[in-house]
Amino acid sequence: MSASLPRLVVDCSVIVKWKILSEPHAAEALELQLDWEDGAVVVCASDQLFVELTSAFLRATRQYPPRLSAPQARVSLDDIVALPFSVYRTRSKPVLTRALDIALRHNLRAYDCVYVALAERKRLEFWTGDQRLYNALHLHFPLIRWIANYQRKRPGP
Repeated sequence: MSASLPRLVVDCSVIVKWKILSEPHAAEALELQLDWEDGAVVVCASDQLFVELTSAFLRATRQYPPRLSAPQARVSLDDIVALPFSVYRTRSKPVLTRALDIALRHNLRAYDCVYVALAERKRLEFWTGDQRLYNALHLHFPLIRWIANYQRKRPGP
């Protein structure tokens, strides 16, 4: 894996779109995944991602009508957990303190702001499918990207 490849932080809202194709902007999220599989980018995540995904897939099974069956949720989670994410530890004072500051200042959820603080600290782009988060922060944090704007990076047709 080359150090020159773009390293992208992604949140749960992007990853869910890889498995629930009816989600808005799932096609763009899948382009990001295909770029990763092709070696055009490196996908990075917070260590909290997997707990959030578990919760998101559970929520998808409980909605009416369900967006995933329980077996589909299990397979989706297994598939995602097996992927070779570059995982960053977020249980650190600088990341958590910065996430708290961002959440307080912008009236957002702390776990969403952990991704922002992580991306800021690592100087990486942060891709989200959470429109509320994007709208609240993209003018303050130029590293935040809206998944609907993702452009294919891999070569080819």
